[in-house]
Amino acid sequence: MAKGIDLGTSNSCIATLDVNGNPKIIENLNDASDTLASAIYFEGPDADPIVGNCAKEYVETDGANVVQFFKREIGKEDQFPPHTIFSKEYTPLDLSAIVLKRLKEMAEEQGEEVNDVVITCPAYFGPKEREITKKAGEIAGLNVLDLINEPTAAALSYCAREFQEEKTILVYDLGGGTFDVTIMKMFMDTNENGDDIQRVKIIATGGDDLLGGKDWDDRLYKKIRNKVAQENGLGESELDVDTRQTIYSKVETTKHKLSHVPSATVKVSVDGQMTKVDITREEFEDLTKDLVDKTMTYVDETLKNASQKTGESIHIDTVLLVGGSTFMPMIYEAVKSRFGDIVRRENPNKAVAYGAAIYSNMLVDIIEEEEDNIHKDNNSFVPSYRKFVIEDVASRSFGPGILYNNDKDYLIDNLYKEGTPLDKVVKRTYYTVSDYQTSILFRVFENLSQEDRCVPCLTEQGDPQETDPKYAVKYLGELELPLSGHTKRGAPIDVEFTVKNIGIVIKATDPDTGNSKEVTIRYEGGLTEEEFEQKKEEMKRVTPVSR
Repeated sequence: MAKGIDLGTSNSCIATLDVNGNPKIIENLNDASDTLASAIYFEGPDADPIVGNCAKEYVETDGANVVQFFKREIGKEDQFPPHTIFSKEYTPLDLSAIVLKRLKEMAEEQGEEVNDVVITCPAYFGPKEREITKKAGEIAGLNVLDLINEPTAAALSYCAREFQEEKTILVYDLGGGTFDVTIMKMFMDTNENGDDIQRVKIIATGGDDLLGGKDWDDRLYKKIRNKVAQENGLGESELDVDTRQTIYSKVETTKHKLSHVPSATVKVSVDGQMTKVDITREEFEDLTKDLVDKTMTYVDETLKNASQKTGESIHIDTVLLVGGSTFMPMIYEAVKSRFGDIVRRENPNKAVAYGAAIYSNMLVDIIEEEEDNIHKDNNSFVPSYRKFVIEDVASRSFGPGILYNNDKDYLIDNLYKEGTPLDKVVKRTYYTVSDYQTSILFRVFENLSQEDRCVPCLTEQGDPQETDPKYAVKYLGELELPLSGHTKRGAPIDVEFTVKNIGIVIKATDPDTGNSKEVTIRYEGGLTEEEFEQKKEEMKRVTPVSR
């Protein structure tokens, strides 16, 4: 039985299907919980890493060796250096692999077989972040069948139970470290064999992979820290490291309490004296109102994008709240005030894993059916269909860098704008810029612009430079096509550009000679094949534990 894994910023979980085909969570027996905290404590240079809530318990006493929230760092090496612990560097790839291996072993300890899996990721992840997530699963010893966007997985879980007629669903997904808003249409369709299938068509997606529950935690931490300092007649900077770690260790519990009661008391020892401070829900909501407003701005922007793409006003039938952070009353009230009684909060911590489990077993069924068909008759193979057909869209904009305006400007030609359906082949003709060129180079970039052509922020060396997110670009790879060297300036070169789950496929053809070249650009986790295999071997010797 294939499994679905929700690899979360704060908490992760693994799900399977029961004997009746219904999704169920494989419990974390150590914590008597449905989830495993995505936290790792390194006790010593040769000790096995400790994963889960037990790791978070060391924040007070040995916080320098506890790592959390590393999902937010995936694909952002320029912003977040590796974590150095006991003289060894750990990247988000390494840390994600440790959590995934603990999930695998946790399930196997209960008699489950864990090989084939689907892992979830934020809809707003780009190709680099997705590939790192996939590589982490492979290093952990998993056969990663596919990745599925977290909002899509949540909608699959909902529609597997509730879907009877055409619906347009908005998924508001606020996790521990990322925020996604996705609008999708679900409807019944008929395949070429006359069989009914359920189709999931993503219309638009938006969000921020650096906005999540941790931002609420950080605001609450500062408020508690300030109150504790004031109670003791100290400045904020005068609180020692141990006291600050103690305060931070109490933030999550305090936040959870404020979701159920109007106020909470925090007790902290300062220089041997117990200090008590009260935090009210109203204070917390005032502190974080701008964060809530920011999520709703993304909601409005995504609704606007969806309307532009469809050419008509979007009517939302159901709003699904997904992610543990949606338990905060302020979130429910904000979304409900915008959409009314169509808002549903159903298993926010489980829905994503449920959907991943459904999707993983759907993929296994397809593979087995296709293999059976092939074995029966290689000449009469008929492709099988999914129970759910998912039509996804690009979460970023992509295109090659080109010289424009008489070669004065270097621009990114966004052949694939954010929201373009995946697997769509976009064709365009470009032209050589000088006589007798012997080759032409297409450098491929990712960006967040909705413009046809994006002005990249480049360094003096011509490399992309991160600034305003709307204009920042990421270099992904390149294709160089050899030319005959006999053509004049302005000779045409035909390009086909396709964004797929596996990467970006770019093909360039010289009509003069018929010569063509195709490459699939994918991020390999920053590793050579040899380094990747070495990490897999090293992980075999690691046994993540929970206590």
